[in-house]
This record gives sequence, C-alpha cells and structure tokens, in this order.
Amino acid sequence: MSPDAITRREFLKSGSAAGLAAGLALHVSAGMAAPPGDRKLRVGWVGTGGRGRHLLGHVLKMDNLEVVAICDITPDNLDKGLEMVEEKTQKRPEASGDTPYAYRKLIARDDIDCVVIATPCYWHTTMYIDCLKEGMSVYGEKPLAITAWELKEIQAVRKQHPDVVLQVGTQWGSNEQFADIIKQVREGAIGDLWDGRFRRYGDWDGFKGWFTERDKSGDWMLEQAVHEFNLMYWLTQTNPAKCTAVGRSGIIPDRDTTSFYTALLEYPDPLKNFVIRYTHTFIEVPDFDEGGWSYKVVGSKGGANLTPPSPYIQLRDKSGDNGGKIEAKGNAGDTYEHLANFFDCVRAGTPDKVNSGLASGVGATTIGLMIRQSVEKKAPVTYEETLADTRKPPLPSA
Repeated sequence: MSPDAITRREFLKSGSAAGLAAGLALHVSAGMAAPPGDRKLRVGWVGTGGRGRHLLGHVLKMDNLEVVAICDITPDNLDKGLEMVEEKTQKRPEASGDTPYAYRKLIARDDIDCVVIATPCYWHTTMYIDCLKEGMSVYGEKPLAITAWELKEIQAVRKQHPDVVLQVGTQWGSNEQFADIIKQVREGAIGDLWDGRFRRYGDWDGFKGWFTERDKSGDWMLEQAVHEFNLMYWLTQTNPAKCTAVGRSGIIPDRDTTSFYTALLEYPDPLKNFVIRYTHTFIEVPDFDEGGWSYKVVGSKGGANLTPPSPYIQLRDKSGDNGGKIEAKGNAGDTYEHLANFFDCVRAGTPDKVNSGLASGVGATTIGLMIRQSVEKKAPVTYEETLADTRKPPLPSA
C-alpha cells in the first residue's frame, strides 16, 4: 500500500473533513469478485495519444502487470501504443477502435482487471460511468468532468457502485510532501486561513485539435488548472461560495479557449475570511517573468508554500527551531506513484485508499466550472448557480 494513501486518509479524518470522509467511505460488497492480489494484473488501455503514451511509459516500467488490450479510434495513436508495449514486452496487445464506443467491449471483458483511460476531456465522465456500471476499476485522466450535469450523473452512479476502484489522474494527490504540509495546515499550523495566492503562467498556447475547442476541452480552467484546484479543495475540503472571474479569449487564432483569466474565490463559514486569488495564462513571454507556477497560502500564524519542488511552512514566530521554517517530509510523488497507488488498490480491492478519488475530482472540477461560468457571464457566480448549468458534452450518438 502506498504511504501517500495513509497520509491522505489521516488528513481526511481531521477537522471538517471527518464528516465528508465518513459519508464517502466505501466498502467491498460480498458479491464482488475477489481482488487480484499478488498475481499479474491484466490491464486494458483506452487512449494512446500524447498523454496516454506518457502514462503507458510509466506503466511499462512496473512489475507484475501486463497491458493486454488497447483501444484508440485514431489509427496512428493506436499503432504507437501497440508498438510501445510490443517493444518492451515482445507481446502485442489486442487492438480495437473501429467505432467511438468500441471501448465498451474492452471494459466489459471479465479477463481484464482494470483500465487506464486517457482520452479527450469531453469523453471522460461517460467512460468513467460506463466503467463503474461494468464493475471495471479505472484510472481516468483529469478532469473528472467538464459540465455540472456530468458531475451529478457520475455521483449518482457512484452511489450504486461503491466497490469499484476509481482514481482521478490529478497526480499531485500522490505527493507525500503536499500531503504533509496540507495536513499541518488543516491541523492549524498557520492559523486561520486568509489569503490564497495561486498562479500558473503558461507559454504561448500552441495546442491543436480538441484542446482548442471549449466545448470539448472544458477550457483551460478544467483541462489544465484542475491540478491547482485539487490542491485548493484538498486544503479546504469545501466548495467556494462565490467566484468572480475575468478573462479574455480570441487573442490566439483558431481557438475559442480562454487565453488568460484571473479569479477570486470566496468561501463559506468557517472560512469566511479566506479568499483565493488565481491567475492562469497561456500568453507568457519567454524569459520575461518568473513563469511557471506558485501556490501559497497565508494565515494568522504563518504561511504555507506548496510550490514544487520544495513545499514548506514559514511561521510568523521565528523563535523556534530553524527560524520557524517547517520543511515538508516525504517523497515528491507524481504520475508513477499515482498509477502505482491505483494498481495497489486494485490488487487489494480497496477503493477507499486511492489518493484522488471521486470527492477530490468533484471538488476540483467544481472550482473550474465556477470560474468558467463567471468568465462567460462576465459576472460573479455562486456555487448553486454553477450546479444549475444543464449543458452536456458533445458526444456522438452511440
């Protein structure tokens, strides 16, 4: 079992998270098939584009599992995925992808233990729901959803299928250093939370294909920024009450996604004095600004810096050890560790021990939806207004 899972579970038991964790506790039912245990896992794969092949590269470094089937509707992507596996293992997986819904045959197979899904964002929720209904454990790339309607759907289905292992691909959930600092913040190390200072400055947006279409990618506040929003939800364990955001699109040709935006997130009691400022851009000038990302939270007793690669806490009172600086403990886990945590949970049949489950996926996605809606409306939005949005992803007919 991954040590990340223990750290995160202990954290979830603290403060206001206790009720949430109790409400979301999952139990393996007597009717479920026995978990795989130590035998070799048989893994299915859906989506071998750029991100899918990145994940596949990590998995092919792991022992005691094999990728036995790959599905992708783009022939070139499918061939590249098959060749990766064959080159590493001298075995060529079964291939499929003749129709958009060909993946349904793969996830219905009883000789596959779990699947990894890395497809365009507008497919995510539908595929994850199909996996839940089939009893197929799934590691699914972020975001969990790109519409409020999808969030409602997958939460309803999850209640009917609590025994299936579901890991959302927000891989920082498997970072022990984040877990350590956030646990301390949740336990009061920096006092009352006041000011959240988050930013991500990206290079000029040169993405192509579905990334450029807002209705398919969910826009950048969902396709990409859910990494930051996962940290925000992990810190607060609650949804913002109100979001005020402003952004601009139409700056970079041949896309309708938002090129830059800034959002203010306001929280309900007991975090009524906590405001998070978040700026996300895709217009950065090379060698002009500090670039990259920065994630900081200031409180009444000090501040927490969650910025990789060295998170830490700095207390206002510097009279203690190390001048009041508390450095994070643990390993800086990322994609490899996140996938390993998923496979550990599949082997053990422990859906409650994933590092980024449904609750964190819903929390992170909700923040993205609130920001997108505020940008679109050019006005503040509430949590309730965001959930009332009825739009659906542009999927083809089955």
